[in-house]
Amino acid sequence: MEIYNIAYNLYVQDGEHEPKQMTNFTPVIETAYYPLESSQDDIPAYLGIQLILEDGSVRSLTLPMTSNLARTIVAEEPRAVLLKTGYAPLVQKYIVDQLSKTGRSGECQRGVYLPGNGTNRLADGQHVTVWNGRVAGSTKLEVPYMIKPTNTYRITNSIDRPVPTLVRTLLENDAALVLPVAYALLVSRRDVLTAEQHPLQGGLYITGVQSSGKTTLARRVFGYTERIGIPGKAALVLEAVSTEASVRDTLSENPGCVVIIDDLAHSSSRTIEAHRKKLGGAMLRLAANEGDSTKKGKTGKTDHRDCTSGIALTAEFVLDGVSELTRSIFVYLEKKLNLTEDVRPALIGAILEDFADWFADNYEHAIELLHKIADSPDILKNLRVDGADEFTELLTRERRIQDNLALLQWAFVCMVEMIKSTVKLSPHREQALYEKFWMAVHLSVSKQVDEFAKIRTHLKKGNIAHLLCEAIDCDEFQLCRKKSKLFKRNGIVWKEKNGVIKQVGIKQTALVQFIRNQNGYQNYSSRKITDYLKDIGCLTINEDKSNTVHLGKIKDGKRSLPRVLLIDVETLRDNAEKYELFAEQARE
Repeated sequence: MEIYNIAYNLYVQDGEHEPKQMTNFTPVIETAYYPLESSQDDIPAYLGIQLILEDGSVRSLTLPMTSNLARTIVAEEPRAVLLKTGYAPLVQKYIVDQLSKTGRSGECQRGVYLPGNGTNRLADGQHVTVWNGRVAGSTKLEVPYMIKPTNTYRITNSIDRPVPTLVRTLLENDAALVLPVAYALLVSRRDVLTAEQHPLQGGLYITGVQSSGKTTLARRVFGYTERIGIPGKAALVLEAVSTEASVRDTLSENPGCVVIIDDLAHSSSRTIEAHRKKLGGAMLRLAANEGDSTKKGKTGKTDHRDCTSGIALTAEFVLDGVSELTRSIFVYLEKKLNLTEDVRPALIGAILEDFADWFADNYEHAIELLHKIADSPDILKNLRVDGADEFTELLTRERRIQDNLALLQWAFVCMVEMIKSTVKLSPHREQALYEKFWMAVHLSVSKQVDEFAKIRTHLKKGNIAHLLCEAIDCDEFQLCRKKSKLFKRNGIVWKEKNGVIKQVGIKQTALVQFIRNQNGYQNYSSRKITDYLKDIGCLTINEDKSNTVHLGKIKDGKRSLPRVLLIDVETLRDNAEKYELFAEQARE
């Protein structure tokens, strides 16, 4: 079966019948755009097609490679006609046959398909940074290329002299502005962080008192992605009632941008509030983990969805899991935030453009700075705090927090380098910028310390056996050794050998109160505590099956000794288990 064109119309002839017209157009592939990692035999991602209509007019189309290109062409060009739907496979064959000649003289040429925002490494080792639909910096490509089109948003950047405006804005406004700006710059280079083995492991968590300006801050910094056709309408803002699936798709489809999850607020409905907390926790994990999520497509093929965006949550409350806390980069507003008029999406959008250009032209230097700062992060040396033990403990124990802050430091350092390459920045103003940054980091870590202190009150130090062993060793109960003193003491050492306590009797009220005073056991009932002691076999049960035992009378025989819980200390020690605070949750 032969397919050919006559006067720019496609015909088919099977050898036995007259030629039949299939279309009123002829598609000619000019360029086939292949993914960066593709081989010679792979299928292109897009085709640059010259569509020649029967009247001789020409229209250039750039179309995704599909299994029904004829239908796509007819949908894109109103004048194009496919005379029968049954001819679509033949038109497809006509187009695909041209691909086999790619690279030959006079035939379609091979181009490169660049997948949206990010930095790509070409086969010749050249690094190409793409931002907002263009190749950033002074990079010149020797091969034809196309960038994955974005049809949902555009990045607003219409502002004059953005760099000096940024400097003035950061210095004039509260330190709370600094980390969101640095986070926007950091996320724009997220793919580079992953490639250099320093993945971003956190999202921005903007919280504070009611009506403090949490949403305003998020929208004025991260609202630079405007919905196409609706100027001023931020495209990547999702409400806290959104489904996990919709948020997951948004995070995977908008590389280098920040998605806002707005208004994680308290609710009179427990169900709604629980959903908001669940969504916030799940999205923080997704945005902070390098592992991708998978989704079954309509064809049954598994679609791998990498998280390529950043996430900024605005919330009235703080998520109470250790895992969520370590993934949160806090911006805490303790009072109403008043931002100057210069803080607006167009400024951030314009700065991101300039930052992409600077990064593209200073790639090697930026990567060198990344490893210098992030390989051995040392946030503490830049934080001036009184009583820094809590800071030291937190940042040493929770390395994820320090790693995230080090990446923010890198983004901020690169931003200052970009500023200095664009405008004259006096040493005084440069120092003032860094002081703002470290003040913001200090406030962020302070909030982390406070939240971990709250969680500590709910985390168990060990099981009940461990707590009782520690209490006995430290003489918490002030145990006596003479029966006559038991009336005024909480318990008695009942058996002891060579200075080693073997058995103790502790008054039930004192023991229960002690356990309830321990973190994580505040709501334990007396019965739950004694049932535990019976279950591990350390409690001596009285003949009447009561938990407490009667130790007899004092020597005069007139007064009975108080009843106690008689505990075998060796059994208690065998069952003692100390918990590593935070370790299990943080590992999740």
